[in-house]
Amino acid sequence: MMDFELNDTERMLSDTLDRFALSAATETGAHWQHCLDMGWHIASVSEELGGFGLGLNGPVLVARSLGGLLSPLDWARDALLPAILLAGLSPDDPRAAQALDDFLAGTLKPVVAAADAENRVSLPKTVNLALALTDGGTRLIWMEQPELTGAETISVAGEETVSIPLPDAPGLALSKDLTDRLRTAAHVVAAADRLGAMEKAFAMTLDYCRTRHQFGRPLSGFQALQHRLVDMSIACDETEALVLAAAMAATGDRPDAMRLATAAWARASDLGQRLGEEAIQLHGGIGMTEECEVGCYVKRMMARQPIVSTP
Repeated sequence: MMDFELNDTERMLSDTLDRFALSAATETGAHWQHCLDMGWHIASVSEELGGFGLGLNGPVLVARSLGGLLSPLDWARDALLPAILLAGLSPDDPRAAQALDDFLAGTLKPVVAAADAENRVSLPKTVNLALALTDGGTRLIWMEQPELTGAETISVAGEETVSIPLPDAPGLALSKDLTDRLRTAAHVVAAADRLGAMEKAFAMTLDYCRTRHQFGRPLSGFQALQHRLVDMSIACDETEALVLAAAMAATGDRPDAMRLATAAWARASDLGQRLGEEAIQLHGGIGMTEECEVGCYVKRMMARQPIVSTP
């Protein structure tokens, strides 16, 4: 049986994330700088390398909070996967060891991106090093100081990205162990981000149903709607349990970590879609408008996917 209680370090991290959520700025740069100042980007790195040694437990807490904030940051792309990749390569690659040191110090901002069917990667406009994964995440192409010229897009979170072609290079073959760790982390953190969005969408819907009156009483007073709200609450609890179970399995290096990570993402994907649909429907006509923020959380759930897919 798994113990879902947070330890002292994880509880401190959770408390600081709660305080951050109450006063967070809206700019991408401000979010990233705050994460650097607090050292959240190195939560998964082992203590021997200078990190907090929280495995996936710490990054899950961060990603969950960022999802609830609609933060433009993609925690897997911007922090967790670069940390895992550079730490995994550093014992045998001096270039990776130096990049890891710079990342830990906050002077280098690497991102991990997966190549699409057209052999292109989408990168944020502020990046020093792009670690591009090809062939289903099994090969790595280094892109130092990439030239970010090309088609620009704006994500649902308001982040500007540029799609650029990959250089004509064979890439470095990654070990199966490192590839598995990347896939597990990508799925767990994507599920955690979706969980944060789900919880916020449910909270907004519950608050709306408690304050919106119809036929002389609040919407939450109608039994049929109460059942739908309970289903939304259960969806959040079920997703949370799977996300935490997967994170703890990965942190403990258990053999079922990838299976749990895949299950966590599958359920978060399915339950998140259902919850999003319910949130919009229970808001009524206003739920379909741009003025209603609940739609932003539904869009985030639809847009965020694991960077490294399963084979």
